[in-house]
Amino acid sequence: MMMTLQPVINEGTSFLKEQINHENKREVNSTFQLQIDAIRSINDIQKVESIILQKKALLKNSKDVHETDRSFAELDGLEWLQRQIAVYNTVEDNEGRC
Repeated sequence: MMMTLQPVINEGTSFLKEQINHENKREVNSTFQLQIDAIRSINDIQKVESIILQKKALLKNSKDVHETDRSFAELDGLEWLQRQIAVYNTVEDNEGRC
């Protein structure tokens, strides 16, 4: 079974979009949107790990609460993407051995 990464990314961002609703606090909806934007901002999946490391370095030096919250939300989205890439690569490797 051939698996591609794009449908998985689309499904993940669609799920996050579905979580955004008027009953949530504004901050919750903002967090979901930041995660979606962070996932969609990746043009090269090879750079995800380095971007995550950059975000973590920024968090260590952050003194602004709002910027810290923003970075954590983006980091959550990027780490989710990194896990999906790992799954994708594992499936691809296993299919290549068949």
